[in-house]
Amino acid sequence: MKTISIICQKGGVGKTTAAVNLASIFSSFGIKTLIIDLDPQGNVSTYLNYDKTSGTYSDAIDLLEKKTVINPGKITENLDILSSNTNISKFNEEKIIGGSKLQQAFRNETLNDYEVIMIDTPPTMSSLVQEALSVSDYYLIPAKPEFLAVEGVAQAMEFAKKTIATIHNANPLFLGVLLNQIDKRRSSYTEFVSELEYLLSDKLLMTKISQTAEIADGPFYAKTVVDFKDESRSKIEYIELAKEILKKVGIHEEITEFSDNRH
Repeated sequence: MKTISIICQKGGVGKTTAAVNLASIFSSFGIKTLIIDLDPQGNVSTYLNYDKTSGTYSDAIDLLEKKTVINPGKITENLDILSSNTNISKFNEEKIIGGSKLQQAFRNETLNDYEVIMIDTPPTMSSLVQEALSVSDYYLIPAKPEFLAVEGVAQAMEFAKKTIATIHNANPLFLGVLLNQIDKRRSSYTEFVSELEYLLSDKLLMTKISQTAEIADGPFYAKTVVDFKDESRSKIEYIELAKEILKKVGIHEEITEFSDNRH
């Protein structure tokens, strides 16, 4: 099992979009995937058209409360969810004293059924983000191709570094920075990417995600890139991104083709 958190204290960088679409692509590769939403806004559920208020299935709050029976909701054949809602906010400012709640919860046998667990986090540097990092094998930082993004990436990296140093048994590896919502027509794009490549070297992911209307409209129609046409630029980019990440974490490195086996 590999656990990947997506973190960034800046909003609007495509964090939830990346979490949902990567999880969707992984599951369509036949990889049993769980997506955990730790954001009080619950945008993962909204994106996936999942009823986060039904109470029929377990949610991320149950995980943080270390309930022994965890029953994730099902999105597709290989994609499950532990949703979130505003009630999770009570954990957002708690100090992690006496050990991480999620580290204890991750001993639950149900979670061992998954090959990949994706964790979406709130756009803050708070206890919920620390909880996510405490159980992660890797963390990913999305950023927009803007000048101020460099500062945001540095802040997120510093927060992760402090978290790893202060929480027992927390040792996630920095997977890299994902450039989101890029527009190569902008005159500053090439210069910005060059600066990031200089600063981050191999920690800037090779695959970059373009700014497209279909990605922006995806949550409104409850569609991930899996639902897009095969020639869709967004779909092609996300499949390449998923392959790049899977190779970095050592899962299914030989995957070469996308297969739609959601149902």
